[in-house]
Amino acid sequence: MLKLNPVRRFEGNPIITPDMMPFKCYSVFNSGAIMFNGKILLLLRVETDDLISNFYVAESTDGINFTISPNSINYPFTEYEEKYSIDRKHRFDLRITEIDGKYYVCHAIWTKFGCTGGIAVTENFVDFQAIGDTSVPTNRNMVIFPEKINGLYARLERPAGDMTIMWVSYSPDLIFWGKSEPIDIPHYPWNGVKTGAGATPIKTDRGWLLIYHGTSIGCSSENYYLGVALLDLKNPSKILAAPSSFILAAEKEYECIGQSPNVVFTAGAVETVDGTLNIYYCGADTRMCLAQTTVKELLDFCEA
Repeated sequence: MLKLNPVRRFEGNPIITPDMMPFKCYSVFNSGAIMFNGKILLLLRVETDDLISNFYVAESTDGINFTISPNSINYPFTEYEEKYSIDRKHRFDLRITEIDGKYYVCHAIWTKFGCTGGIAVTENFVDFQAIGDTSVPTNRNMVIFPEKINGLYARLERPAGDMTIMWVSYSPDLIFWGKSEPIDIPHYPWNGVKTGAGATPIKTDRGWLLIYHGTSIGCSSENYYLGVALLDLKNPSKILAAPSSFILAAEKEYECIGQSPNVVFTAGAVETVDGTLNIYYCGADTRMCLAQTTVKELLDFCEA
């Protein structure tokens, strides 16, 4: 019996395009998302015509119509980044996690050794303090769980290699990471090339609900999909459910045409006061889009 897809595209997609930004830019995509001061806040990744990324705060009361700051956030480079970044020096693909009133932002960094990752912290999304460059290359798609697990911070990540799959690592202080274990989600035709973390994991009484991305190689591109999995609360490397069906594929023109064709990619999801789960995702690495569901629908989809 086929499972009914629990995710619905917003009919007004895309919700943020380069033409809607308060300045000239090439693309806006892969944005972190969080509830902050009663509003949905996005940290937009914005690329200029030289393909350098900066980040801009966008806020919304309804999760659909956003007010976008014309000024990029103050997110200074660390000494490591200044020393080892290549000519295309920038961070990208922010994920946001709130723990005890502080907001931890994971980012990826291009260096001459490959892609690595770091963490910064903020309390107001104006001032950011770097915690450190916290991985060796090549590692990306990092996101911190919203609470400690067995007394340690926990982080999803995706080291590169022959098998580019998600791992979970642990830390006592957000600087030193170890006890790493793979999250070996079964390979299906749509996720057999890569799996990587998407939005911040959502804690439920049934387990950690994870929206992730998977990729496959098509005739002309590497195609991205969104999937969902359920991980054990005390041991996130243990997979409780991982449906064989994706929840979103690149099908619409705004998802198929752009600087990276056939891509749907999320770095953030926010549950609204009425229980709607807003999944913010990019279309073709060019524009921001919205898909909607509920936590219950995703849980039922996992366990059907």
